Amino acid sequence: MTTNISRQLATGTLAIAASVTAFGLAGTAPAQAAIMGTLSITGDATIDPWGTTNPMLTPLSVTGVNSATGQFAGVTAGDISTPASFGLTGNPGASTMFSFGSPASIANFISIMVNQGPPIGPGPGTVIGSITGSMAMGTFAGVPGASTTSYTVTGTMVFDEPNTAPDLLGTFNISFTRSENGGQVSQGYTLSLQKSSAVAKTPEPAAILGILAVAGVGAFARRKS
Repeated sequence: MTTNISRQLATGTLAIAASVTAFGLAGTAPAQAAIMGTLSITGDATIDPWGTTNPMLTPLSVTGVNSATGQFAGVTAGDISTPASFGLTGNPGASTMFSFGSPASIANFISIMVNQGPPIGPGPGTVIGSITGSMAMGTFAGVPGASTTSYTVTGTMVFDEPNTAPDLLGTFNISFTRSENGGQVSQGYTLSLQKSSAVAKTPEPAAILGILAVAGVGAFARRKS
């Protein structure tokens, strides 16, 4: 009797281990399908001048694609939505360099239509990027009327992939430049994205163990009956 129970427990343990392995492989495969990619775009913007408290940074258009690799290969300006606007927190005062408070998480910051199938991507669809800023810097050079103001924000990014592929992690860097010269003002931005194959969300270990425990108990009961 003891031997039979031990044998059944051992069999159940192997079954659970196999389930864990299968679960892990199932979670890994889609991430491998949507491999790394990079994208760099430029566009016009409205940028608050230096000295503004809590300056607003507002992209207005997507005018060019400078680099598109991996899943983003072949993407054109018409495939990309205008990035969402956001504000920084702080006032540089009389300083020429200032560390601002970076923006909080911004969902649906940008959307990108892609068309790369396996093994480069999960197929045609729309990738939606959400960001969380981690650092924001501003600089000022020149004098009023003949100056350049720059704001740079960096942080992490989550890419919501199409066709039920898992969300992937990445990083972003966006730079805004406002130049004044003789009454003429030029404003624009450059956004660079880098997407990895690291999965953004995984099931909670407790939830996995709970599911596997139920499966193991059920298998043991069936064998015992």
